[in-house]
Amino acid sequence: MSVDDAKRAIDIGCTAIMISNHGGRQLDGSRSPFDQVKAIRDAVGDKLEVILDGGVRRGTHVLKALAAGATACSFGKAFLFSLGAGGQQGVERLLQNMHDEIRRNMILMGCKSIRDLDESKIIYRR
Repeated sequence: MSVDDAKRAIDIGCTAIMISNHGGRQLDGSRSPFDQVKAIRDAVGDKLEVILDGGVRRGTHVLKALAAGATACSFGKAFLFSLGAGGQQGVERLLQNMHDEIRRNMILMGCKSIRDLDESKIIYRR
């Protein structure tokens, strides 16, 4: 969650980091991992893979994270819930739903490729 920690990760030879606030829901007023993506990406440039972990539940969440500078997203709880509810078929349905949401929303934004994502098209900041 910290820009300084992300910079330190480069110094110690890391090639990737996960932005996560595991347990953060218990900290009243804590920032979300998504809120840190842009600042961390700006600080580390292309020296690290930046994986967003936490709060990713929809295809639009993935697109917003990528537009903000994340390299990838993690949504482990969704896999666990899908597995528990529907076994392998539940996980396959989750993956298909995520794929369909990402594709549909890219079309709605006029993006033919992930590289075309523009933060101003999908992220509103005050």
